[in-house]
Amino acid sequence: MRKFSIGLAFLVTALFFVALSTKAEEIDREKPLLLENMTVTDEEFTEPYISPYALSESSRLQIEVFTQVEIEALHPLDTWDLIQQAAAMEVTFQGKQHLDGGNMRGQRFSIILDGIYLSQTDRFLKSLPTNIIESMTVVRDSASLTLGPANKGFIIIKTKRASKLEGGFIGSYGSFNTEEEHIYQGMKIDTKIGSFDYRIAGTYNESDGKKNWNNGSRTSSFFFRGGYTTPVFNGDISYYYSDGFREIQRGRIMIPKSLDDGTLDWSKVGTLTTSTSRKNMRLSMIAVNLNKPWSNAQTTTFQYAYDDIRVDDNNDSHQDSYGQNVSLRHIIESRNNVLKIGGQWIKYICPQGQAPRRGKRVDESTYSLFLQDEYRMLDDRLSVDGGIRADKMYYNNSPLTGMPVDEWAEPTYAYGFGASYRFNAMFDLNGRYGYSENSLSKYQASADGSSLPNEKQTRYEVGINANIHASIKPWATLFYYDTKDQKVNGEGIDPNTGETVSSYIDPVTGDEIRFVTASDVCTKGIEFGISGKIFKPLTYSFSYSYKTADDDDVNAGMSQKLWTARLKYNYKRFFANVSANYAGPKDRNPYGGSRGVYYYEVGDYTRVDANIGYECEIFDRDTRITVYGRNLGDSHYATRYVGGAFEDVGFRYGAEVSYSFF
Repeated sequence: MRKFSIGLAFLVTALFFVALSTKAEEIDREKPLLLENMTVTDEEFTEPYISPYALSESSRLQIEVFTQVEIEALHPLDTWDLIQQAAAMEVTFQGKQHLDGGNMRGQRFSIILDGIYLSQTDRFLKSLPTNIIESMTVVRDSASLTLGPANKGFIIIKTKRASKLEGGFIGSYGSFNTEEEHIYQGMKIDTKIGSFDYRIAGTYNESDGKKNWNNGSRTSSFFFRGGYTTPVFNGDISYYYSDGFREIQRGRIMIPKSLDDGTLDWSKVGTLTTSTSRKNMRLSMIAVNLNKPWSNAQTTTFQYAYDDIRVDDNNDSHQDSYGQNVSLRHIIESRNNVLKIGGQWIKYICPQGQAPRRGKRVDESTYSLFLQDEYRMLDDRLSVDGGIRADKMYYNNSPLTGMPVDEWAEPTYAYGFGASYRFNAMFDLNGRYGYSENSLSKYQASADGSSLPNEKQTRYEVGINANIHASIKPWATLFYYDTKDQKVNGEGIDPNTGETVSSYIDPVTGDEIRFVTASDVCTKGIEFGISGKIFKPLTYSFSYSYKTADDDDVNAGMSQKLWTARLKYNYKRFFANVSANYAGPKDRNPYGGSRGVYYYEVGDYTRVDANIGYECEIFDRDTRITVYGRNLGDSHYATRYVGGAFEDVGFRYGAEVSYSFF
């Protein structure tokens, strides 16, 4: 507690001193830089320095931005489909309690939506309409000290704001009686005192799913975002509500059951599980973002967000949660220096608890302080930066027993340093060092139910970026993680059978609970890619990732090889897009225990999606007609095994019409 108090005093003193005692040099601008209605439609986009999501120059290779143009070209099935396109991203589809998920370089990540620090992305994110997304930014590892608690990375999703009078309808229909209708309307009004804008949208999505697979879904959602922009103040508010259900797909049993006499029962291998449960999900969330430019050089940003997620299933098992987060940051630009200082509060409540501590109330808060500084020199060719973050947890309820407590955890710290050097207009070199501490995941349990030590991870990253030509833009990154007390596979007692196992299935929630223990693990890898534009109509991009760990279980449990490829073609009013993803094999140990350990290999698939279309005018209104196909190779791959393999449904097709009213 004493260290945390010292850190708090240091940050408050630094803010007071810089804000009141340091006269920041005025920037050569006619007026302050504004966080106004910046529509992220360009193929390349960089956050302005006053944005709460702006990161240092040395983080360039750790950031990947998907703009509105790129998202429309990809035509993703859902938000997870879009996330899978990022380099080094491994996505797991389907599940029981926790439906979808992903990892970045083999590490977990968090998602921020319009400033909302989301707590249950695995359940509802699939139903978030991609038609309301303006941009998605993937931030990897040690670049993210100012975004949230010590973590392995973030995905930042921004929703659309209106930049003019707009309105329209988007309708689609495809395989398995899948339909979606999306209607929207927005406007921007410029006045003498400032600019007002708003955008509203409603979406309805329904699918019967594949026959006998129990994977249907239905969601209705409403979205609103409005803003006010002036030279002296900026503010916007966003609200999202959705209600629907998602059936829990039946897995295909691929592993024989071990009987008491030591023999194997193969009778159900190859058949689907009998479960026909579903999750009813309702979500409401609101975010407020306020920005005050005090001068050309100083800006304060305030963010508040609240989310309410209600989840229940056939067994009336509730997994509701509530979250709030508040952040306040001040940014100062003086000469060639940018200083960011601020704090954050994140509240999370789960009244009924979550597996593996189901029935034990979760009520916890995280208090954070951060400081980051970046200095540029040599005519902006060289930049150096450094930052520190302190996170301290407060528990209203014990994370182990769920009983009321008044307890502060020891603070955890993260810090990072980076440098970037631009040799010339063609080449630049980036390097970063980071250190962070992380606690036990909500979905992991030690064998005896006790807490395990915090992970302590040191990260080294170096990368090179080459802008050789508009048609050839290669990049490469090397990374090395040294993790002390990393959570790896362990063994414990199955509360249902009393056997010693590595994991078990929660009978109420259907979730897979994996026992873990602490071990030191080193992970290393390489990522490289190339992109460019060939002539005017054809653009391409390709990325490849390889990672490996010195722990056999960690190595076997992640796809070591990943690659993505995209090709976009536009000629006059015709367009065509192709994307491909590959995830290498990984082993899952669904049962384990004294009767033998059986492994099933998931992953090891290539999925190819494509779409083709034409832009025209109907009744003098812009119209876009698209025909699409997904999983063109009809591969029934699986990315998870929990009681059975959750296979992909295979080849899907459909058509979409987008019509503008204005």
